[in-house]
Amino acid sequence: MPEMLPDDLQQFVRYELASGHFRSTRELLVEGIRLLQRDRAEAVEGIRAGLDDIQAGRFQPLEEAFADLRRELGLPTQR
Repeated sequence: MPEMLPDDLQQFVRYELASGHFRSTRELLVEGIRLLQRDRAEAVEGIRAGLDDIQAGRFQPLEEAFADLRRELGLPTQR
């Protein structure tokens, strides 16, 4: 197990290996890096899509967006 990992992460790696979710530390790290890579790619794509929407005029004022979120989440309206 990589000694550079903090104790809590070393414990997590040991647990994952013992549970049979991964056959080796390398396999676990490769999967973790792939997930990080995928998450970053999705975040960049989301930002690009948002910028495209703004350029195309598909947006609403921030106050309206917050009001919509409060309604959807059942939160009290602000005065």
